[in-house]
Amino acid sequence: MLDLQHVRRLRKLDGANMLRVTLLLKALLVVGLSGCYTPRPPSGAFPGLYSATTGLLNLTREYGASRDIFDDDKAIRYSTPARFPACGADTSFVVKLDWAAFKSVPGVLPIGMPAAIVLARDGRGIDESEVANIEWKRYRQQLEANGFDLLYTNPTAEALPVADYFTNPYYDYFPVVGISYEQANAFCLWRGHVIANALNRDKLGSPDSMAAAHVVVECRLPTEAEWEQAALAKRGLPYGSKCPEIPFEINPEAAAYFKKRSGSVASEQQIRADIRAYNRTRPARFPINCDQSGPYFLHLASPAYVYDGPTNDYRLYNLLGNAAEMIQERGIAKGGSYRDPLAACTVTSRSTYSGPSPTVGFRCITKATQPNRK
Repeated sequence: MLDLQHVRRLRKLDGANMLRVTLLLKALLVVGLSGCYTPRPPSGAFPGLYSATTGLLNLTREYGASRDIFDDDKAIRYSTPARFPACGADTSFVVKLDWAAFKSVPGVLPIGMPAAIVLARDGRGIDESEVANIEWKRYRQQLEANGFDLLYTNPTAEALPVADYFTNPYYDYFPVVGISYEQANAFCLWRGHVIANALNRDKLGSPDSMAAAHVVVECRLPTEAEWEQAALAKRGLPYGSKCPEIPFEINPEAAAYFKKRSGSVASEQQIRADIRAYNRTRPARFPINCDQSGPYFLHLASPAYVYDGPTNDYRLYNLLGNAAEMIQERGIAKGGSYRDPLAACTVTSRSTYSGPSPTVGFRCITKATQPNRK
C-alpha cells in the first residue's frame, strides 16, 4: 500500500535528474505489412530512443541482463490479411500511418506514436502497451536516485505468477503484476511529472507556470469508458475484429523461450521437434493471451510479452488477455487475463480484484494541455 506521505512526496518530485523525452514526440513506427506479421516493439521502446511508458531513455541492456532486448519478437509470426483472404475487408490489422485519420475518434491516440503527447485542450493518449516489468524497474531506479523509500514500490511476492517473475530479466518485457491500485496510480502520477518537466524544459513548453506555453500533464488510470473506447467496443464486435482467428507460425529456435514461458518440463530438443510438427498442421488461433486450447508449449504460466501479437486499429497491444487491466473504478479490471477463457477476454469484459494479483496489471492514460494559451 502507498501512504499519503509518499504521494505528497511524489507531487513534489524534482525533475532535475529526469531525462528529456523530446525524441518521444518524434518516434516513428516501422512495421512490415507483407507476408507475416512479426511482433516488433514500437520505436518508442527501441534502444537509443525514449520510453513511451516512463519517458526515460531506453538502454541496449539493463541490470546485467544476458539476453538481448526484444528477442521476444522472434517467437511467433502471425499472418496478415493479405495472406489470409478469409478476413475480407476487415481493417483491424491495418497499420495507419496517416495519424490525421485518428481525428475521427477524438480522445484516443497511442501514447508511443508520433502524436504521443497531444497539446490540445481535450487531447489524451493511452499507453500502447501494458506497463512492463522493466519500466517498473526504471521507475524504482529513479525514485531511489531521488531518495525515496522503495518499500512502497515492491510488487507483492505472493501475488506474482512465478517466483522470479520480477527479478529474472527474461520477464523484463512482460507486464508488471502483483501491484496494488495505489501503486499503479502512483506510477502514473510520477510519469506525468517526468513528461511535464521534460516538455517544459523543451521549446514546446515553459517552466514558468504563468506562461502561455506552459504544459500541464495529467497521467492516470483510464476510466472504463475510456478503456472501452480504446478497445473499439463501439464496433459491437466481442474482440474488436471481424477476423479474430488467424494463422500463425512458431519459431522452433525459440524452444528455450517457450519452455520458460510455459513452465514445461519437456526438453528443449523435444519442444523444438513438437513445434515443427505443430507448424506442419498450419495452425490458426485467436492472438489473445488467454486460457485457450493448444499444445503444451503455448501454455502460459504468466502473462507474456507486452508487444505480442497484432494490435488493434489504434496500434494498441494486448488490450484483451495477457494481464487484466486496472481502471479508475477501483476493484474493476478490463479485458481478461492469461488465466481466463477466451469468452472472458472481450472488449466489454469485466473482472474484479481486491488487491495485488498475478493476473492484473495496468496502462496509463495521459492528457497534456496548455491551459494558459488563448
